[in-house]
Amino acid sequence: MYIKQRLFAIALMVASAVMIYYGWQRLWSEGVYSLKMAAFSPLVGVGGMFLMVFPTMAGKPNSGREKLVVLAVLVVGLLAGLINWYLMDPGFFGF
Repeated sequence: MYIKQRLFAIALMVASAVMIYYGWQRLWSEGVYSLKMAAFSPLVGVGGMFLMVFPTMAGKPNSGREKLVVLAVLVVGLLAGLINWYLMDPGFFGF
């Protein structure tokens, strides 16, 4: 049941893991990183995990509750991206 959604979720999680690995590998070897990839690749992974758990929520949200859930997932994904970015370049934040 919901095979297409779950396969897409797996593809999103794998793509996220590859992008995070590539970003960190490039940081360690060349000393540079992509800001967009550091911030948004964890968002893709969180979205994939959400889709794996709730495959019925794939597509456009219809109700107010669904919109709120999708917004919460977006916020969690952006926080994960912010943490990844901070770990890659703590000097940027100047704490």
